[in-house]
Amino acid sequence: MDANRFNQILVVDSIPAGELNTAKRLIDDISTYAAAYSPSPAVKYVRVETGDELIEQIHSCRKAVLDQGIVPMLHIECHGDEDGFQFADGSLADWEELKLPITELNAATHLNLMIAVAACTGGALAKVLRMSDRAPFWGLIGPTKTVTAAALEKAYRALYLTLLSTKSPAEAVKAMDAATEPGLFLRTTAQGLFEKGWAGYRKDYCTPEALDIRAKRMQARFMELSDTMPPSLEELRTRLIKHEPKAFERYRANFFMYDLFPEHRSRFPIQYVP
Repeated sequence: MDANRFNQILVVDSIPAGELNTAKRLIDDISTYAAAYSPSPAVKYVRVETGDELIEQIHSCRKAVLDQGIVPMLHIECHGDEDGFQFADGSLADWEELKLPITELNAATHLNLMIAVAACTGGALAKVLRMSDRAPFWGLIGPTKTVTAAALEKAYRALYLTLLSTKSPAEAVKAMDAATEPGLFLRTTAQGLFEKGWAGYRKDYCTPEALDIRAKRMQARFMELSDTMPPSLEELRTRLIKHEPKAFERYRANFFMYDLFPEHRSRFPIQYVP
């Protein structure tokens, strides 16, 4: 499995005023451990009140990557559900709004962006991704259902403090698992997201029934544009099947940014399987 690289842990806090602020508690613990177990990634805390401020912060992160080489692990503390995030002022932002700035940040990091979300968003980002999109992150961690602030704090505290003390992502994940109930957190990578998306694409567009629909649509379009005899449905289905590996290669190259980073061909060597 490919690994990512980061040199900063950035905690973005949008917990409403008057509530238990787990972000501030977490940053205090992380800062203490980072100092005790040097060398460690830099630790930074940022307060945002609105969704627009979060997007501005993501843009600032991208600039810091390009200008200073600061590659963050982005930890976002706020409320949320499967539709997106709710910020301290009550404003909302869904994954569709955040997808582009996050993807631009991920591209700036050379596809090394790790995102940890302390909001009940689960796999919502996967729902708004299309096969033609770029990878929005290297990895994502987030709860799959409504969870208490205490449970979130316990899980993420175990993750970060173990990561800083052992320098081992594998040990950190084990510690997080031990600190929470099974299945409470979703963990996925860009590779897992692509594989899931491709499976969904094949289910939607490459079954015999879907191929029939697509072939009929192609034949009707051909007849609208030409007076000559159109290809048969069987011929069109065959063309679509033969085209599938090429479609996979095109989507893979775009998703993993082969055009920007040719070395990603070997970093993410996912192969087409008929």
